[in-house]
Amino acid sequence: MQTVTVLGGYGVFGGRICEALRLQPDCHVRIAGRNTRVGANFAHRIGAEFRTCELDDAKSLERAIEGSTLLIHAAGPFQGADYRVAQQALKCGTHYLDLSDGRAFVSGIGTVDQLARERGLLAVSGVSSTPAITSALVRELAPEFSEIDEIQTALSPGNQNPRGASTVGAVLTYLGQRLRVWEQGQWVLRPGWGDAQRLEFPPPVGCRRVHNCDVPELELFPSEFGARTVRFRAGLELSFLNYLLTVCRWPCTLFGWNFSRHSRLFLNLSLMLFPFGSTNGGLAVWVRGKDLSGAPCERRLAIVTDFDGPATPSSPAIILAKKIMSAGPPKIGAYPCMGFLTFAEIVAHLRPLGVWTVRGNERGWQSPSDSPEA
Repeated sequence: MQTVTVLGGYGVFGGRICEALRLQPDCHVRIAGRNTRVGANFAHRIGAEFRTCELDDAKSLERAIEGSTLLIHAAGPFQGADYRVAQQALKCGTHYLDLSDGRAFVSGIGTVDQLARERGLLAVSGVSSTPAITSALVRELAPEFSEIDEIQTALSPGNQNPRGASTVGAVLTYLGQRLRVWEQGQWVLRPGWGDAQRLEFPPPVGCRRVHNCDVPELELFPSEFGARTVRFRAGLELSFLNYLLTVCRWPCTLFGWNFSRHSRLFLNLSLMLFPFGSTNGGLAVWVRGKDLSGAPCERRLAIVTDFDGPATPSSPAIILAKKIMSAGPPKIGAYPCMGFLTFAEIVAHLRPLGVWTVRGNERGWQSPSDSPEA
């Protein structure tokens, strides 16, 4: 029997991971977190173990991890965090995965590489939508190109999808900040939650407003895929919430305000509008460059959700955890989550959950062959 411990395993994404792994044979799921009442009740409901854990308390963290084959860290946000959880897991002889979307955190996971190699363990950061799924989408399209000039990525969840304070807090950390972006082969500074665009996602998501976000792709994709321009934007389904964050960006820019400590307030405001909008969301990439004959081309690939938005960001951790438990770690050392999962593996996991894929080119999106309506 192998034990998988999930920090924050009663949250929106952590809970999905625990429920999925609980169904695996010979897998004991342990949920750890600071909220004993919520955590213990959730653990009891799914037949898992619960242990109270404070991430800032080394002894508490060690007790939560001890005896685990794998630790999955889902207790974000990770912006501004250090690697004490990863280090403690490795010291306990435990493989480590996290769901970070923090640019500096994911790209800096090599900090624990030597410790992971000394212990013969694997540590992977960004085992979620960014950059695990986005890199798999680009890698799926890359063989059609002789040269990649530009990678555009955009994310827009449905308003009626569950969300947590850590997800909201992550956006608030870079509101109004100057983001380093790779454009035309050089680094330039762009405003966080600025450069608003309206992008056309596949139906039924449609046209959504999206803005600059500070994510690992901006740091990792230029060297990984050789692109001269890499951009990532995200937006909410309801225009009101997008405009609210745009307004809040200005005092952050002008006066240095930081709204991240008020993430619970922003979350509660967004939940007041929960009945509006839909459950449909999309994660899409637009890759532009030269095809194998040297002619200019564009290829698009998107993941579209019907009713189960959290299925997408939680899927990489579930898939990679199953791999580690069944066959051991695919590598030893510490890495951002790129190349560990294939597009086919992600699609096979998501399709039964009402999630489908759509391809396209410079002429637009094609009709999906694997959607519920097809």
